[in-house]
Amino acid sequence: MVKSDRAKAGRQAPTAYMTKKCPECYAYMPLDAKTCPVCNKKIGEVDELGFAKKPFDWQGYLIAAICIAAFAVFMWWGFFRE
Repeated sequence: MVKSDRAKAGRQAPTAYMTKKCPECYAYMPLDAKTCPVCNKKIGEVDELGFAKKPFDWQGYLIAAICIAAFAVFMWWGFFRE
């Protein structure tokens, strides 16, 4: 029983980080930072490797989807309309 408790403790021990690392410029920063002080990129929470997660860029994907839709309408209007 003691042996299994040790094995559980070894697997379940969470890794506690003191800092996190920017995924863009690899600069170290405090865990509560929301932007990188070196490259000014938005960052998220720390992952299991100690890197800050990149937040999902909703605005960029929305603009790309609108541009693709506008291009599709242009192609239909320019070439496939009768």
